[in-house]
Amino acid sequence: MLPLRASDRVVDYYAPFTPEERLSENNLGDLLKGEHIKYQDVDLGDGRATGGYKRNSLDRILFTDELRGQSLLDIGSSLGHFCLEALKHGAAAATGLETSPERIRHARQIAAGIDANAEYIQADFEQWDAPANAFDTVLCLNVLHHLYDPVAAIRKMMAIARRRIYLEVAPVTLGEVRKVTSALGMLGAAAAPIMLLGDASNSTRAADRTFTFTRKALSVIINGHSKAFEPISFYPSSFKGRVIVEARKRQIGHLVVVAGVTGVGKSTFIAQLQASPVLRERLGITGAFDVAQANDVDNLRAGAHPTLIYHYDLLRPFDRPLQSHGRDPAFHLLGAADRVTLVTLANRAEVLRARLASPAARPKAGNKKARARHEVILQQYANPAFLTAWYEAWLAAASRYVGDEAGSRRYLLTDEGYPEIDGPAALSATLTEAAT
Repeated sequence: MLPLRASDRVVDYYAPFTPEERLSENNLGDLLKGEHIKYQDVDLGDGRATGGYKRNSLDRILFTDELRGQSLLDIGSSLGHFCLEALKHGAAAATGLETSPERIRHARQIAAGIDANAEYIQADFEQWDAPANAFDTVLCLNVLHHLYDPVAAIRKMMAIARRRIYLEVAPVTLGEVRKVTSALGMLGAAAAPIMLLGDASNSTRAADRTFTFTRKALSVIINGHSKAFEPISFYPSSFKGRVIVEARKRQIGHLVVVAGVTGVGKSTFIAQLQASPVLRERLGITGAFDVAQANDVDNLRAGAHPTLIYHYDLLRPFDRPLQSHGRDPAFHLLGAADRVTLVTLANRAEVLRARLASPAARPKAGNKKARARHEVILQQYANPAFLTAWYEAWLAAASRYVGDEAGSRRYLLTDEGYPEIDGPAALSATLTEAAT
C-alpha cells in the first residue's frame, strides 16, 4: 500500500497562510529591501531573486524525473529554495522544516508572493516526529553538522523516507583532525570510520560543527547498521567543499519472509518454492521473484524487486550483541517493502534437535566459532521454553511490518506437504509437543 502524501501526513503541523502573509508584488519587493534574507538565492520570477548562495548545481542530482508526483521533505529549509524547486520539477508536495522563526516567516511570505503551494513547519527535526515512510524524498542539506545528535537524526530520516535521502555534509578535514590528535593519529584519518566532535568552547557556536563524518562513517551508519538501503553514493557539491550523499531505500514490492529457527528447514522450503508453482500459488507468490539470505543481503542487486523471498534465521540475535530482532540490520529489510508476507516455519523440539544433530547440519570442521554456536543451540533445543520465547519475540517484532491482508501471516509445519499450523497458540503447542 502506498503511503499518504506529505500534505496528508503533516497537516496538523502546518498553519495556512493568513491574509496578512499573502503579499502583493509590491510587498514582495519591500520584503527584499527591508529584511535580512540573503542566505539562499531564491528565484522569485521576473528576473528577481533574494540573493545569497546559488544552489542550482544540485538540481541534476536532486530533481530528476523520479521526483515527479512524489512528496519531499527539506530539513533546514531556510527560505524554501529546494521546496520551490521540487514543485517546479513536478513534485506533488513539498514540506520545509526549519527551526528559525525568521526564516519560516520569510519562506511563507515568499511562497505566498509567488503563489507556490509549499508547506513550512517551524520545528527542530531532532524533536519532531513523523510517521514511517511519510515522504518519498528527504533532504538534509548542509544541516547535519549543526545537529546535536546527528546519528539519531540520520536514523530518523531512514525511517521516514520511502525512497531516497540526500545529505549534504561537511567532510572531516586533516586540519580539523590536527586540532584533536597527534601527527600519527592523522595518518589515514580521513578514510577511517570517524565522527569528529567540533570545538564547543564558545557556547554561541556550539551548533556550528557539532559532528563531522568521514565517508566511511556514513557508510557504516546507513549501510552497516541497517540493510534497508542500497550502498550509498557520493557526489561533490559546489557549496563550500561539501559532499552530497545519496541513500536509496531498497524498493521491494512483495517481501516473502521465510523465517524459522536454525535447522527447521528454511533452505529446503525455499527450494520447494522455486520448484513448485502450486506451493507459490498457495502463498500468493506470482510472477518472477528473487531470493536473498539475511547473511548475504549486502549482495542484493540494486533496483526494484517486485517479489523477493527472504531467508531469515530468527535465532540470528541469539547469544550475540544484537540481542533482539529489532537491532538486527538484516531485519530492517522488512521496512523497505510495500507488502510483507510472513511465513513462519516450525517443528517439534525433538525433531529440530534431531535435524541439528545430523552430520549434514554440522558446520565445517575449520569453522570453530560456528561449531561452538551450533553446539550451544543444539543444547538449547532440549529446552522448549527457549524455542517458545524466541518464536514469540520474532512474531512480536515482525508484526509491525505485516498488514491485515488475508494470508499475510502463515504458520507451516516442516513435515511432508507443509501442513498449516493454526496461529500462534498452535505454534507454541507444536514446539512443546512430543515427537511421534
